[in-house]
Amino acid sequence: MSKTNKDTAMIIAMYVRNEMEDFHCQHLSDAQMRELNPIIRNAIATALYMLRNYGTDETSTKTLNFQGMLIPEYWEEPEIAESFVAL
Repeated sequence: MSKTNKDTAMIIAMYVRNEMEDFHCQHLSDAQMRELNPIIRNAIATALYMLRNYGTDETSTKTLNFQGMLIPEYWEEPEIAESFVAL
């Protein structure tokens, strides 16, 4: 995995972690967050790798196509985080 991919994954994961802070305080222990954080970072890094290699790497292409089929219809469209908009 490229350094750019790793750096991008770390930044995205940090933003996800910060957006989860209130949820963490209300529902998850620090130990649970320590376990969850690398899962999130690794999933983001893997998704970035697959996106960058879509169409040129068979595993990336097949996995992303499959993941796309798993997205439930009831999921809301992504929006810019309120914390960012507030800035």
